[in-house]
Amino acid sequence: MESLDDRLARIEREAENIPQLDRLSDQALRDLLSQHIEDLCRLGNTLASKPFAEVVHLAQSTHGVLGMVLRECELRGRVSR
Repeated sequence: MESLDDRLARIEREAENIPQLDRLSDQALRDLLSQHIEDLCRLGNTLASKPFAEVVHLAQSTHGVLGMVLRECELRGRVSR
């Protein structure tokens, strides 16, 4: 399991690599969402052959980014109602 310091450092690195979501066009945001869903699907296809520690490590980054992308989609959905 990651220590709290390791987890915070990983989250900060992920945040630096994410484009400013509020500046993306709707299509670019949809493309980014699609990319991360595809990454999770690829990971899902290999789960049977990987130990859980490796699965967690591989999924953590995608999970964090996907959460932020989904939050931006949620915000845009509220505005467009």
